[in-house]
Amino acid sequence: MDATVRRLLVSVALLGLGCKTPSPVRKPPADAGTVVTVYVPPDAVDRLMGRLTAVAASHQWALSVRTDAAALAEADLVVADSAGALVGRLRPGSPAAAQAQQLVDAALR
Repeated sequence: MDATVRRLLVSVALLGLGCKTPSPVRKPPADAGTVVTVYVPPDAVDRLMGRLTAVAASHQWALSVRTDAAALAEADLVVADSAGALVGRLRPGSPAAAQAQQLVDAALR
């Protein structure tokens, strides 16, 4: 095969690859942008931070992790140490209760 014809075929093939239709843009979840505030005991932050962040990021939630005493009354989710096991407690009436429940289910299983 002639070198010119070979180059022409390669060019046509490469042009065909560049003409793919772009994949559709994924719509964000309905609750994207929701801020979920979590109280975590200071000694448990290192154990939980990665899991909490991964769940929040996968749902496109904003995550606020706090370790101060005031957060015990304000947080949507309070993680506490109960006899060596971490347990989650949801704040009644929290606007982000559904998201906090998903965090508990994923991070503390």
